[in-house]
Amino acid sequence: MTEELHWEAYTRRPRERSPDWYWAVSIIALSIAITSIILDNILFAVFIILSACVLFLGNKMKPPLVSFRLTERGIREGRIVYPWNTLLSFSVEEEYGEPRIIVKSQKMLSPYLIIPLADISPETARQFLGQYLPEEELHEPLSKKIVEFLGF
Repeated sequence: MTEELHWEAYTRRPRERSPDWYWAVSIIALSIAITSIILDNILFAVFIILSACVLFLGNKMKPPLVSFRLTERGIREGRIVYPWNTLLSFSVEEEYGEPRIIVKSQKMLSPYLIIPLADISPETARQFLGQYLPEEELHEPLSKKIVEFLGF
């Protein structure tokens, strides 16, 4: 068995926005800001306008290409290392277009790692992870699916 698997992938799919999307977000943000000014909440209006600007700027940025490694010490995502003793189980999902690994961790705030498989075959990843973690049927969290559907 290999001692290490290494690949690079985008953490999210690059997505081009139509001008209609920018218009819709602008109208919604402006409506909320005007309503909050009418209700005497100027700080919230400023927050909404700044949030819309950050959203627009974030959309213009290309998602980063992240290096992933499966090693005998754990899973490495860029500079972050997740040791095997902090991970509970894994699943390899191939259903929705591009295959990905879903790993359940002990962390309360981020209980799942979603790792896209780019150049690695799902079976190779499954065999490697099976040496360190039990395989369990896991599904992508609904919150992540909603965020991806909305395009963020």
